[in-house]
Amino acid sequence: MRDIIHTAFGKFLSVIFPDNCVGCGKEGQVFCQNCVVKTKKQTRTKASVLFLDKLYYWGIYEDKTLSRALRRFKYQGIQGLSEPFSDILKDLITPQLSYFSNDALIVPIPAHINRKRGRGYNQAELLAVKLSEKVPIPLAPDILIKSKNTKSQTSLSGVERIFNVKNSFSVARPEFVKNKKIILVDDIITTGATLCEAAKVLKEAGANEVTGLVVAK
Repeated sequence: MRDIIHTAFGKFLSVIFPDNCVGCGKEGQVFCQNCVVKTKKQTRTKASVLFLDKLYYWGIYEDKTLSRALRRFKYQGIQGLSEPFSDILKDLITPQLSYFSNDALIVPIPAHINRKRGRGYNQAELLAVKLSEKVPIPLAPDILIKSKNTKSQTSLSGVERIFNVKNSFSVARPEFVKNKKIILVDDIITTGATLCEAAKVLKEAGANEVTGLVVAK
């Protein structure tokens, strides 16, 4: 119910304030370039998340502008933010395109069908779809499946998050990920529990390596 309310409220806001920047309020863009640039903190880090080979992220969630934009995208139905956020992801991955040009796939972190139905969309999938339109890497949106409807990670501790997502993902067609380099797309990484569990099942299905690509850490 909460997701439905937030999504409906977000759609209402998008009608009333269709092009106001979530950072500075300036008219013309939902997240203006000046605000986007100001939120940039990092492009790459050594992956400290088990089963992830690399991790790329744009900024930190503690940045008030970036966190406000991500909350509106994830909880308030402002789907237009998928455009600037996917531009961010494109900028992160573009310097590595020659490495990912062969045998790579873009895979979004999936949402359980009940969660997606309640919210009306999966924000990670929106990002992955938009990203695939901007870089020459194929999209594989239905390979990784959220087979267990878990609790929201938001209010859970680090240990609780690990157990919450344990055995919650599966790979629908292992033959499609075998020997592939997977670019795993999500909006936020917090403890890394979700990306860890997703990367684990992808590697068990035969993926050569898994790279995390997120907007904020």
